[in-house]
This record gives sequence, structure tokens and C-alpha cells, in this order.
Amino acid sequence: MRITSLLAAIGLSTLASCDTAPSSGPDASAPPDASPAPADARPSPMDAAGRDAGALDGGPPPEGLVGIGDFEYAGAFRIAGGTHGASSTDFAIGTLGYCPDHGPNGSFYLAGFRPDAMVAEFALPPSLGTGTELSELPVVDRALQGFQPILDAGGNPERLDMITGMLWVDGDLVVNANVWYDAGGEVADTTLIVRGGVLDGTIDGYFRLEGAALAAGFMAPLPPEWHGPLGGPALVGWASNYSIISRYSVGPSLYTFDPSALVAAAPAARDVPTRRHQVYPHSGGRFLDPRAVESQCEALDDEGTTVCEPGARASALWNWLATAMYGFVVPGTRTYALFGSLGGSETGIGYKIRQDDGNLCGGFCARGARDHSNYYWFFDLNEILAAEEPWAPRPYAYGPWSVPFDGDGQHHISGGAYAPDRGLLYLTLYGAGQVGMFDVPPVVVAYRVPSATP
Repeated sequence: MRITSLLAAIGLSTLASCDTAPSSGPDASAPPDASPAPADARPSPMDAAGRDAGALDGGPPPEGLVGIGDFEYAGAFRIAGGTHGASSTDFAIGTLGYCPDHGPNGSFYLAGFRPDAMVAEFALPPSLGTGTELSELPVVDRALQGFQPILDAGGNPERLDMITGMLWVDGDLVVNANVWYDAGGEVADTTLIVRGGVLDGTIDGYFRLEGAALAAGFMAPLPPEWHGPLGGPALVGWASNYSIISRYSVGPSLYTFDPSALVAAAPAARDVPTRRHQVYPHSGGRFLDPRAVESQCEALDDEGTTVCEPGARASALWNWLATAMYGFVVPGTRTYALFGSLGGSETGIGYKIRQDDGNLCGGFCARGARDHSNYYWFFDLNEILAAEEPWAPRPYAYGPWSVPFDGDGQHHISGGAYAPDRGLLYLTLYGAGQVGMFDVPPVVVAYRVPSATP
């Protein structure tokens, strides 16, 4: 059975509608020593007509910033497919949470099979594999804690069903979640606290992050030098990664909050304040790219007979198929680095069209079945802090990124975690660990995190 057919069967396709979602939180101001670069310091990602000019990576970055080439591949490991507790690693959605305190080498929490929306914990292997074949990679095949339905805490009154971020904080696990298809864009619950990281133990929540679906995704600790300027010790962000993009930021967002204050709060203190720095709300059309929600191809009938405009290419900055699944600030730099995927930039995008390999899509997809890449977006924090509006910043570099075991971009980045004590960035590759007919677990790749350009 083809993996793409299985993916379609469990609903992992991108859909959207056109309702609205509000922005929230105060604007940020630059610290005294944050001097933004002059306007002519880097090329604009837009051409004279306001259209995306293609992937932007103009060589070595300015001082204080890093480039994609500065991330050094350290190796990978494979997560064995199969059932662990109440769910499976096969078709795991891939959201990660790094824990330095469990196991001899630390551990990671993993969001598993998407329809189950459960979390398990696994020990990190003693070493990473640098071979080029799956068979050469270390295999994580035993769970420290099997999958548990943590979203059922408190009865889950708003029926959250998608785990979007996890962060280890002062001995507890903070978990963000969302609803896969929130057509009304009204879900306010966002966050749980798994006390002691014990998945079948005490779980407090739900809490409500200010910013809701615009914010409540991946989380990462901030380098100490950015606590003051950004107004908190941790970041949280998200993007138009799942269905109903009108509730999301159409481009990667950046909020900050104090997770230690959250885990110390009484369960009755539901509202979690955040500080908004970057967001691209659907309302008002404040997209990262004006072309983000344009389609270049159209299905003429229910059979998917498809026509595309001449030279069809979707935006290479942000479009219907773009996802930013993890972001963090590179220590010692001004770089806010985000990783995910993007499609359609070579052949265009359409809704329920037939792709060039004959596949009939269930939602938005690229005309070219292989027109999909893993991707990165790097922003300058000085520019973010100096911006007059939180939707003004643009990345100083972005583009496709070839990752080992990603099958030329067909296994997309679906989650990540930064381990400050190891200096490593872990990224999950969806379905890349398949070695049998039906096992479709992820592979986790690791990169050494760079320091600032001298």
C-alpha cells in the first residue's frame, strides 16, 4: 500500500475556510541596544509588483545572524513502529518535547498516531547514527511511558485533538493543543500541565494562552540575553499549519510567556498572559506574503480535471501548503529560526485538483506530486522588535532545505525540540522510518546549533 494513500485515509491533508480569528497581546518595543539594520541591508523578498521573488538566501548572513549552512548535521535515530501503551508510533504526528532529567541520556515526549492524539515518552539513544541507510540508525524501540490520552484531562470540554507543542519546565511537562478542524475559530482552551511528566498522573488544565490558535503551538526556552528584550523566558508560536487557516497566523508567529509562572499557578488561574511580537492574522489580509492564499490551478469538475495558469508557481515565501512546525532563538545571535515545509512553488496549488501523477487531492495540494520541500525561515529579532506592526517583519533568509532521510522533501518536518544542554536541535520527519509494509514511524534528525557569525 502506498504511504500517500494511507495518509489520505487518516485525513492528513491541508484544508482551509474563510472565517476570521482575532489577534491579541500588546506590541513589543526594541531594547535600547537593538539597532535595526538599514533598509538596504538585505534584498526584499518582494519584487516591484509586490510578488514573492523566490527563495531568498543571499550568502553569508550579517554579523549576529546565522545561515542555514551553519546548522551541522549530527546524526539521526529511528523510532520503531508499533503500539506502545494505548496508541502507536506509526503515522505519529511528531510533536516533540525534550526532557533532560529522565534516563541516562535524557528523553523525549512524542505525540503519536494523529487520530488518537496521545503522548508517550522514550529515552534518547546513547549516540546518533550517521549512516545513510535506515538500517544503520540506532532504533528506539521501548517506551519509558506508553501512550496516554492526556487531552482527556478535565473532560476536554472543547474537544482538543491535536498536540502542537511540548516543553519541559521545572519538572513538569507543558503541553499545547488545538482542534484540527475548528470551523468557527472559537476554541479558547490551549494548554495542559502534566505534573512530573507522568502521563497517567495528575494533569492540570485547561489553561488559555493569550493569542489562542495564533500562538499556542511549539514552545522553546529563550537564551538569557533575550529574556528582557522579548519580555519572557520562553517563546511560543504557530502558523497556518492545519485546517481552517482563518483562525491562524498566515506566517510564523512569535509570542513570549513565563512557563515557570504557569506551572506554579493554581489550576483555577486559567488565563496565561503572553507578549505578542510577530503575527500575520488572516483578518485584514495581513499575510506574510500577499500571495499566500492565491491558487494557480483549478479543478473543473468532480473528477479533478485540472487547469493551471501559464507558468503556475505559488509563493516561495508562504502559501497554502506552508507549515512552520518548530521555532527557537539561536543562542548568542539575533536569529529566530523556524523549520517546516512548503509546496507548490514550482507547479502551483489548487483545491481538490488532480496532480500530475493522477492522484486526486482531498484539499489544497501542489499540481506536481513531488513539488514539496522541507523549508526554513530566519528572522532578525532586531527587526521584529523595531517593527511598527507585528505583521511587518520579513525573513532575512528562507528557502528549501534538504534533510537526510526526508525523501526529497516527501517526509516533511512535523515537530522539533531544542536541547540547550546538548547544543542540539531535534527535528521529526513524518513517516521516514518505514522499514516494513505497514510500519510508518518517524525518524528524528539532529543538528548542532551554530553560534553567531564572527
